[in-house]
Amino acid sequence: MNPDPRSVLAVAAHADDEVLGAGGTLAEHAHAGDRIHLLVLSASATSRPGSGQDDVRAHRADCVTRVAALYGASAKIADFPDNAFETVPRLTLTQTIEATIARTAPQVLYTHSASDLSLDHRITAEATAAATRPQPGAPVTTVLAWEVRSATEWGTGAPFRPTWFQPLSEHALAVKEQALQVYASEMRPWPHTRSLRAVMDAARVRGAQVGFPAAEAFEVVRHTVTRPV
Repeated sequence: MNPDPRSVLAVAAHADDEVLGAGGTLAEHAHAGDRIHLLVLSASATSRPGSGQDDVRAHRADCVTRVAALYGASAKIADFPDNAFETVPRLTLTQTIEATIARTAPQVLYTHSASDLSLDHRITAEATAAATRPQPGAPVTTVLAWEVRSATEWGTGAPFRPTWFQPLSEHALAVKEQALQVYASEMRPWPHTRSLRAVMDAARVRGAQVGFPAAEAFEVVRHTVTRPV
């Protein structure tokens, strides 16, 4: 158990992104005794035609609550429009993230990569970068960008280039898989890249890249060294 527990915040555009990107890493933080906080910016289904959007919103919110319980985490869900973050003033998104940072004082923050195909993901990455500007007294010392299957690898801009790898224990892998099963309605059948098998296999590949059975990979957005390496 970590004698000096940290506060950790995951900022996700949509309910399930936090698990796809860092579900195993958050499990490692929880196992170490760190305090986990989740901020999901949209749990709605406004991008999908037809009725039943309120039911989908309620279902996704329930999934976030259940996933948070797996990590012993707090969770806040905003109600920004799914697949339409560009219609929201950027300042509003940034201030929502800033308010959660002020409440949770995280040292470590995980969020999306600016390389993603999803515009919501890219806007979240930009708003998070603005919310974590390294001002005097700011709590965040490490900002890491995760990869999301079916969004990051399909990006058309700069490729995702991870330089930070978190090895995952079998326990952490099991928690990630359990959390993905909570989000079963968002998963796809194999061989889709966002199938359960593909996501778990990707963790094995990332682990092999750094000599471990499994890992999650991140881009370093910012890391302030508080003591000599």
